[in-house]
Amino acid sequence: MKDKKTVKIRKSYDADFKQEVIRMLASGRSAKEISEAFGIAENLLYRWKRMATKKIKSTPGENGNDKSAKLTAEVAKLRAENARLKTDREILKKALGLLSQSDSETSMS
Repeated sequence: MKDKKTVKIRKSYDADFKQEVIRMLASGRSAKEISEAFGIAENLLYRWKRMATKKIKSTPGENGNDKSAKLTAEVAKLRAENARLKTDREILKKALGLLSQSDSETSMS
């Protein structure tokens, strides 16, 4: 008995469909839920998401996403500043605690 080779036909999806699926992922729906609903492999969903992220990072002005890229850059800058300020606040809290301890020790002596 000879085995017949089966030819797999690769499905292709348009860019709008991919963007909509990526939006669903970003909105909080699980990849498993989306893959089951549309019959798409989970790893393909993650690949589309990764490729879209790379595209946004590498070409901020080409797709008319110039405003979006500026906002993304500003958000990143603000998050970094926020992290720095939180660290500074923690350092100041510790310093205040040490100073208040030494003040109370010197006033009791």
